[in-house]
Amino acid sequence: MTGSAPAPLPWQRNDWERLRARIVDQRLHHAVLLSGPAGIGKRLLGELLARSILCRNPDRGQACGTCRDCQLVTAGSHPDLLRIAPEEPGKQIRIEQIRGEFTDFVMRTPSVAHAKAIVIDPADAMNTHTANCLLKSLEEPAPRTHMLLLSDAPARLLPTIRSRCQQLRLMPPAPEQALQWLQSAGGGADAADLLGIAAGCPLGALRIREADAIGGFDRAADMMRRAASPGAWIPELVSGCADLELRELLGWVFLFLADLSRALAHGSASGARIQRAAAAIDELMPRVGAVHAARMLQRTLAARRDAASTANPNRQLLLEALLIDWQRGC
Repeated sequence: MTGSAPAPLPWQRNDWERLRARIVDQRLHHAVLLSGPAGIGKRLLGELLARSILCRNPDRGQACGTCRDCQLVTAGSHPDLLRIAPEEPGKQIRIEQIRGEFTDFVMRTPSVAHAKAIVIDPADAMNTHTANCLLKSLEEPAPRTHMLLLSDAPARLLPTIRSRCQQLRLMPPAPEQALQWLQSAGGGADAADLLGIAAGCPLGALRIREADAIGGFDRAADMMRRAASPGAWIPELVSGCADLELRELLGWVFLFLADLSRALAHGSASGARIQRAAAAIDELMPRVGAVHAARMLQRTLAARRDAASTANPNRQLLLEALLIDWQRGC
């Protein structure tokens, strides 16, 4: 593809060809839900789809990258492209955003393109009231208007929202393809571990590397290793990770426990996906049963849900309760 338009990632090509064919045949659904784990490339594919909907000179359904519409999208000033997102990271999309700018945009005709595109990212940041406000536009779509919903967690969306969308769940690439892509993108010597930490999602692995965040996983693994000792002082261990964002820390803990569970199933630390944690896992295997590891995975998931809720739980108490439970079973 020429110009500044994005290209589909290697593992997205089949999905993109199906969407592209629908654009050519003018059969693209008025609402498309792109879902899949974080770091898989949903936003890149959504961007390509939005550009291709608006492009005036598409190449077999794919944005040309050079026409006036493509240039306006690149400049962030296309009047027929609306992006709906939380006003702050981690916050919810406000109902006023749907009642206001979204509704006004849907009701008017395209200004310069032959169609309009709306990108809602992340769609699961809508609460029930906001989602119900959006529902009318999904049930009675406006002419020449396409809505693209992006979500890491589509199960959080109302069933009535999901049922009115063409759903496309993006899957991680094969491990060999993911490793090859990450190494070519500068993954370095830690590429395999980065992919393990990112659950096989190459863009997630690349973000971890660029943010130099792999140390967060190392600290979480060490916290769990030390907390397994009967004499460990749990409040001190929790305080030692006070600078790590709560949901991120719980994510590292979940990954470590998942790898411990894999190692227990294989009977060896070599069964772990993240080899940088092999020493800690090897130390814990004689002391941790598979049932306890599985239960702690569920406890960690519950803690992550609490951390993501609007209840604003006490960080110290939440983590202490988790680690005390972990310690008692070791």
